[in-house]
Amino acid sequence: MGVAGAACVLDVMINDRSALVRDSAAFIVLLERIWKARDVDAGLVWAEIDERIRLADELRASGIRPYKGGRFRSTKLP
Repeated sequence: MGVAGAACVLDVMINDRSALVRDSAAFIVLLERIWKARDVDAGLVWAEIDERIRLADELRASGIRPYKGGRFRSTKLP
């Protein structure tokens, strides 16, 4: 898990977008295995991610810059 995460960070540092896509997908596969092993419904995790993105989009449309520590604070922000 740590290696997959570190690979993503390295991809960002060297600005390798195609590697970042591949390594991110591998990282998500590992996360899904962990969720399954811990009996966590992957659909709930994806729904949480969708809700965070929806909230961020709604705030941007309202002219509010959604980031922690700024004008709007929320644990739901991506």
